[in-house]
Amino acid sequence: MRVSLSWLQDMVHIPISTEELAEKLSIAGFEVEAIDNRSSNASGVVVGFVESKEKHPNADKLSICKVDIGMKTPLQIVCGAPNVRSGIHVPVATVGSYLPAKDLNIKASQLRGVSSEGMICSQGELGLNVNEEGICIFENLSGPFPSIGEPVSEFFGLNDTVLELAITANRSDGMSMIGIAKEVSAITRSNLSLPTIEENLKFKSFQSEEIKSPIIEKGGLYSLTLIEDIKCYQDSNKLIKQRIESAGIKSINLIVDITNYVMLEQGQPLHAFDADLLEKITKKKVNIENFGIRNAYKGEKFISLGGKEISLSEASHVVTCHNLPIALAGVIGSNNCAVNNQTKRVWLEAAVFSPVSVRNTSRDIAIRTESSSRYEKGIPSELTLLAANRAINILKENNECSLTDSWVFGAVSITEKQILLRRSRVHKLLGNIKLSLNESNDILEENKDKSIRKIRDDEIEQILCDIGCTIQTIDIGWNVNIDPSRKNDLQREVDLIEEIARLIGFDRFESNLPHPIRPGVLNPKQKAERYLREYLCASGLQEVSSFSLVGKIHDVDEMVAITNPLLSETSHLRTNLWLEHLNICQRNLKAGRTGCWIFEIGNIYKRINNDINQELILSGIICGENRLEMWSANKGNIYLNYYEARGKLTELFDKFKINISDKQIIADNILHPGKAANLILEGKEIGSFGQLHPAITDERSLPIETYMFQMNLNPILVAATRKKAWNVTYKQFSTIPFLERDIALIVNKDITSKLVVQLILKVGKPLIEKVELIDRFEEEKIGVDKCSLAFRIWYRDKSKTLNDEDVKPIHEKVRKELIKSLNAELRS
Repeated sequence: MRVSLSWLQDMVHIPISTEELAEKLSIAGFEVEAIDNRSSNASGVVVGFVESKEKHPNADKLSICKVDIGMKTPLQIVCGAPNVRSGIHVPVATVGSYLPAKDLNIKASQLRGVSSEGMICSQGELGLNVNEEGICIFENLSGPFPSIGEPVSEFFGLNDTVLELAITANRSDGMSMIGIAKEVSAITRSNLSLPTIEENLKFKSFQSEEIKSPIIEKGGLYSLTLIEDIKCYQDSNKLIKQRIESAGIKSINLIVDITNYVMLEQGQPLHAFDADLLEKITKKKVNIENFGIRNAYKGEKFISLGGKEISLSEASHVVTCHNLPIALAGVIGSNNCAVNNQTKRVWLEAAVFSPVSVRNTSRDIAIRTESSSRYEKGIPSELTLLAANRAINILKENNECSLTDSWVFGAVSITEKQILLRRSRVHKLLGNIKLSLNESNDILEENKDKSIRKIRDDEIEQILCDIGCTIQTIDIGWNVNIDPSRKNDLQREVDLIEEIARLIGFDRFESNLPHPIRPGVLNPKQKAERYLREYLCASGLQEVSSFSLVGKIHDVDEMVAITNPLLSETSHLRTNLWLEHLNICQRNLKAGRTGCWIFEIGNIYKRINNDINQELILSGIICGENRLEMWSANKGNIYLNYYEARGKLTELFDKFKINISDKQIIADNILHPGKAANLILEGKEIGSFGQLHPAITDERSLPIETYMFQMNLNPILVAATRKKAWNVTYKQFSTIPFLERDIALIVNKDITSKLVVQLILKVGKPLIEKVELIDRFEEEKIGVDKCSLAFRIWYRDKSKTLNDEDVKPIHEKVRKELIKSLNAELRS
């Protein structure tokens, strides 16, 4: 929002400097992004009179002009404009001046061998938003212009400063000059002088079956006023043109300039349709019943202002006349019925459209306008008909016209919003404030700290009145009636308390930090998660962070849709992490990397029985090779096999003293059949690990040796932080040696080594201390469905050194049990 200070000063007295005002507005929540001193655009530019014009001897398109700027002798200026001639008054940039609009330093120079002592300017070179050919000629402009030699800045309205404000979504009142004036009045405690509005329009209520779009919701309005006998060929009022141009809006014609002026002043967008053009394009007589609002048809064509053709979708909403789209509701009008200099009759539209619908339309056509930006923030219906009256007031002041009639669909909301503001709640949330510099120290004697005091009731009441509220004092506080322009922002008691704090000044509130200040600590789960990240990084994996918003994936019904997404690519919450991890691996390998080892800890979201389920997931991919040097790569690429990749997770779990077992996955669309396993912790499945499915590696051009894991993190953290696993325990190192015995057997392939180890440990209690698999192989000689497993067994007694005679019966017992339970064939 660009705010002209000269315009603002007509509405409110500003007793402080521009810099102080900018600082106070920023502190109060209206951040000042820039201060544009427009007078610099015409510094050193004065009125000149072209006494003579001669052709340049060395250039066909240049002229040599003698220009009087009030000095003893006229200046000689070389000019290339086609419309320069003798006997006209023009703006002249003198030597030494600077034109920031074109980044030009004006110097005395030689142009094709002829000296030039300045420059005759166009309006564009003075920073004015005007389309014109050639230089500016004062005789072609309306109104008296300055005398020869006088500055031109005041004539063009450039003796002004413009503040560029960032308006937050909740402050729709900040999108108008009146809203900013009220804010400045509240900040500086200055008097307001707002424009008065004569309510000349008498709106008739009408109903229409054509208005059936959800864009008109409860509290919405749609009004039209038919105005005739307009002389649109007349120039706009000079002050109106200067003010809308200072706001960055180009002057078009009388009617359009007035609608834009009212929008900037009141915050209510208006739109005017050329009544004769409507009858021409519809080929029918137009009356109030012929207007409607509906959803656009899929593929429906619309030509916007400026002549751009747009193909609409059903997400857009259109205003229609005889069912022909004449505007995109709240966004932009049609070029086919745009007001022009020949317009004699107009339909003036003033409406309250649904913010969500306007936002959807604006996003659907990828166009955002001054109008849509205001509708998106919400407009109070109390303002709409007043703004239409204000436009008529200004039009009558500048143009003779006649009003035919006015109609309105819907009703103005007259319900006052009242909020109870409790005194105790204000003091509890805000606490004490520091004394201002001009405040005396006459405060309560019992208050030991003389530099602070409580907020007084009269201060609270003054602030509420300053923001436009009316109050009724009660025992516990106040009943506060909210000003209509602020009802979208002030919804709750805490909103009023925020206003009090904002206008008192956040810098005046005392600090309430805990005393003494103690550093925060991580709980065991947070520590475990941090250790987990460190261990994975130490194992060669790199942590990544992917976006939780993704596009819709077909055939995935449990995806959670975002109510109002900015893009279709970010319209849903993710249901997994691994899909984006595959994309990361692809991009890295295409960029020339030989491998990509990554992991991420993040949330995934699924809709289950109309509830949204959120899970914290540890996911990662080990793709290709990962090493720091290349000199040892004599045998080509060195990839991890399945067991080496799985061992990375085993090392991680061993750090936390938790035991996770594997259960083979036979068939899966994502993981390799036969080279994947579900991960089991304390009898419950927590995730999976496996080699990526060959179909996926082929599709994405990834190495076959690509491994993926994804598991629910919460059960891991719970198990890792149990007292037995979390607390470090020490035990005496045994001084008694152990005995080793190896055993080899042939079993069916579906018997896992873990099952064999568990059986050996169970039978050999208490002398067997540890069992490890040391060899496994398959070949046709031992059977197609058979495999050979070899184990090493450690025997140890806590009280004595074992000998062969002690171990032999236990070892024999183990051998017999393996034959009996597993139908094993012993090889040793």
